[in-house]
Amino acid sequence: MIVAYRDCGLSYREIGSRVGRNQTTVMRICDRWMQEGTTDRHGQSHPPQCTTSREDRQILRIAVTDRAVTSRIVAQHIESVTHHSVSARTIRRRLQQSGLTSRRPLLGLPLTQNHRRLHRQWCDERRM
Repeated sequence: MIVAYRDCGLSYREIGSRVGRNQTTVMRICDRWMQEGTTDRHGQSHPPQCTTSREDRQILRIAVTDRAVTSRIVAQHIESVTHHSVSARTIRRRLQQSGLTSRRPLLGLPLTQNHRRLHRQWCDERRM
């Protein structure tokens, strides 16, 4: 309605009084209409999804059937099938959206006999 009033030649102040908006709000909406061709505030806040739902199902199937497969290997497989690149991060995101998470090995250094003895001694001293 604001754009239509502006096309009729009304001033920003008069349009604002007719539609119950501030003059600067009317100016902003008209400027957005001139630049983008839309008055939608949100527009396209997210880029289009790089994988289709079919590719997402394929990613899930690969991850479920082979538990040892990495996200890089899945990305290479998808690229070989679809001929467009998908990052390993995207693969991890798709798996996480479906409720699958990667199992990461717990880093634990094996303790020597001396470390174990000293650790046990330290614990025994502080037990009380």
